[in-house]
Amino acid sequence: MFEKRDYRVVPGAKAADVWAKSWDWWQRAGFALYHVGPNHFVGASYYSNLGLRREVDVHLMDANGALYVDLGFRASLTNEGAVGGAVAAVLFLPVAVAGGAISWSQYESEANHLMWNYWHLLWQETGKASQILGLMPLPYGTPYTTTPPPPSAAAKACATCGAGLAADWKSCPYCGTPAA
Repeated sequence: MFEKRDYRVVPGAKAADVWAKSWDWWQRAGFALYHVGPNHFVGASYYSNLGLRREVDVHLMDANGALYVDLGFRASLTNEGAVGGAVAAVLFLPVAVAGGAISWSQYESEANHLMWNYWHLLWQETGKASQILGLMPLPYGTPYTTTPPPPSAAAKACATCGAGLAADWKSCPYCGTPAA
């Protein structure tokens, strides 16, 4: 089981301002979504390369004049993935171990990119940098601030509408412009 969690605050933003774009963005990223509660949704998709089920959990909370975002990302091995892995391990143990390590590393990299791209979307929608929560404290009054992700970690941006695009998207899901 693989799990990543990120908590951030976006000063001056409101859940109502980003709810629809957040929902739409995760759907376009391939997740089947459903509402869990107010400003809270979860979704799942199947990652066929490894036989993994990917899950996302997004909870937007308004408090103290800011938007608090709890983003969770999980992956678990499906039955099909376990069977395929067991067969490969029996037949080709050294190759299966090396291939599994490389594939898992690739999956973690893609999960990181999805999360960065989502933070980039929030930055685009609100015009405000998010502050990371849950890290070691800095001196009082010094926020953990993230600017938009660097070009190597960030998604491409649409040349027409400026929307963030996942690295593997061929065109903008919002306006249809081919990705540069």
